Amino acid sequence: MKLSIVIPAYNAEKYIETCLESCVTQDMDATDYQILVVNDGSTDSTENIVLDMGKSHPNISIIHQENKGNGAARNTGVEHAIGNYILFLDADDYVAYNTFGTLMQMLEEHDLDLLGFSSKNVTDSSETKSQHSADEVQMDAVVNGIDFIGTYNYKAEVWWYFAKREFYNSSGTFFYDRKFVQDSYLTPTLFSKAKKSAFVNYDIHRYRKSPNSITRNKSVNHLNQHFQDLSFSVKKLFELRKKLIAAGITNMDALGRLHVKQQRYVFIIIVRFIKSNIDADQLRQMLKSFESLEAYPMDKFMSISDYRSPAYQLLTFIFNRSYLLYPAIKLFRIIRR
Repeated sequence: MKLSIVIPAYNAEKYIETCLESCVTQDMDATDYQILVVNDGSTDSTENIVLDMGKSHPNISIIHQENKGNGAARNTGVEHAIGNYILFLDADDYVAYNTFGTLMQMLEEHDLDLLGFSSKNVTDSSETKSQHSADEVQMDAVVNGIDFIGTYNYKAEVWWYFAKREFYNSSGTFFYDRKFVQDSYLTPTLFSKAKKSAFVNYDIHRYRKSPNSITRNKSVNHLNQHFQDLSFSVKKLFELRKKLIAAGITNMDALGRLHVKQQRYVFIIIVRFIKSNIDADQLRQMLKSFESLEAYPMDKFMSISDYRSPAYQLLTFIFNRSYLLYPAIKLFRIIRR
């Protein structure tokens, strides 16, 4: 078995058929890969849709569990995976048709631990064809994972790369029991341990921009959970940086990018906090805790080109200064009324 595709699904009846259709419409023999849908306690017709598609596509199977969240569902999927490589895919996303064969050839030919590819933001299910032809795509040079982190402004999400299953399992990485941004520390941790990784500019993945995204939910409970999980990510990235430094890693581009990613989560927390109605004292406490994690003030945020737009520069200048930040919060909330 060459590949295991792990798809966590919770009340995904609106999109799961499109997702699965894109997975079965590939230039690979169906016996060479499995599609594992982990039904994470869905209460809609997700299960029935998957079972119905499984009747005509034997490589589709469903695993049932109580609702535990995306991370726990992915862990379950990995436990059941038997392919040489793993690909994580979200149930509301999909992939371009007939693209996996080329990527599998690259993975096997170079014996890669990780292979990243391009993603495209979409709003519907019509983008089923890659803009690149298999004949024209060329893989970048094979590098170790630390050099990969230092070279590429990598995405934190786990759906833009294939991982060798043996490497993944031996790395000791897993998804924590958190609701949000579990992959924010898993992805860099995984890459930091890779001996052979590469990237190919082949637009495979389709990221569906949802009107019901987590950034649109304004409930206090939701926001507090998001803040807690983002804070956990800040802590885990700090621990990863320190661990790499203690191990003798001297690639400053890689260490710097990890530091920037860490401070980016602080930036996101502040932006979301400003748009809420939560008392400013809670933000003060969070920012104080980030000081010991070298995440605030955000003095590294502008150190590399990833986030150097004029808007980022202005907001970072304000956010790093309490005498500007808290009056700005009050002013924004007054104007918003």
